Amino acid sequence: MILMLSLNQIDPSEANDASPAPLTRAGKVVRWLWYGLVALCVLLAATALLPLLPVNWWWVRIGDFPRVQLLLAYLIVLPMLIPFFRRRLSWVLGGLLLAGVGIQLYWIFPYLPVAPQEVQSAGPPQRSSRLRIVTANVLQKNTNASAVLELIRNESPDVVVLCEVNHRWIRDLAPLDEMFPYHEKHPLENKYGIALYSRYEVTRAEVRAMVKEDIPSIDARIRLPSGHEVRLFAVHPNPPRPGESTVKRDAELVLVGREVRDNQSVVVLGDMNDVGWSRTTNLFQEVSGLLDPRKGRGLYPTFNARSTIWQYPLDHLFHTDDFRVAELRTLSYIGSDHYPLLVELVYAPDAEDEQEAPDLDQGDREDAEDAVEAARAKAGTDLD
Repeated sequence: MILMLSLNQIDPSEANDASPAPLTRAGKVVRWLWYGLVALCVLLAATALLPLLPVNWWWVRIGDFPRVQLLLAYLIVLPMLIPFFRRRLSWVLGGLLLAGVGIQLYWIFPYLPVAPQEVQSAGPPQRSSRLRIVTANVLQKNTNASAVLELIRNESPDVVVLCEVNHRWIRDLAPLDEMFPYHEKHPLENKYGIALYSRYEVTRAEVRAMVKEDIPSIDARIRLPSGHEVRLFAVHPNPPRPGESTVKRDAELVLVGREVRDNQSVVVLGDMNDVGWSRTTNLFQEVSGLLDPRKGRGLYPTFNARSTIWQYPLDHLFHTDDFRVAELRTLSYIGSDHYPLLVELVYAPDAEDEQEAPDLDQGDREDAEDAVEAARAKAGTDLD
């Protein structure tokens, strides 16, 4: 419809001419540039508006990911409308692009360094209350185990969580068994294998399937040197992909959130195949009551490590309000399509009074139940 309006738009210079002269070659070029610009603006406006729909269709939810890139695209295209400012449609298109700028800023602003920090910074941590974690999707077909081992030796984490480990990866990472006396490994050949390594005592560890048997999670209890116990939940849900909705991913995150909501000292981490500013991750935070140390510090993109433009924060760590953050970094390239993520937490019970966990209102409860019901209907089984 908009394109048809543009085709019928009359240039003011021709408005009083009953029989306008044929367009010159330059005029034809300008006309086709205008048509192309209209089509581009309509497409860009759709990328801002479609993800507002409360649906789990993959081709809609995929719009949650490139919000930063789309914001830059809007800002680049907006000045291109200036030469056509006499056309009324150019003002409509400009308004749509400005609305898109506002929408994308609304979602990504909490992650910019100018926004308030959701998690307070910790001072120099005492060893007994420190929890230094590295999480990485190593990419199943990646064979560069030496890079992973070197990175872990250099960073000296207390806990390591690895996604996409198969039996070959477990063999290649055998030196970790000496570095970390406690481990829970569940290798698979379907890109959903997962492994946990810990220097600290693991008092309990269980491999769980929250939504689907071949997509496991690890639910563990880790005892800090101080004696305080932390519940650590490592996850790697389904990504959105062509032809497949986000039902299973959304439901798994909701179910994990329900599991940990009433717990103290919880860490949930892994390749969540979602960006922090999506509806799904926001719902996970509200259901779980966990905090995101990225907010107010930066985007920290971890995927795609092989692209300089299309990068998104897909690997996450969330925690309860009795932790502060001492360090947060993405780490060096290990041959995977993901960068590893390092987060150093400090257990600080007094932080509970100074940090505010997300609220869970009735609308959030209904959205969470809808997500679980959709997965239940798809699987044809009961979910907890």
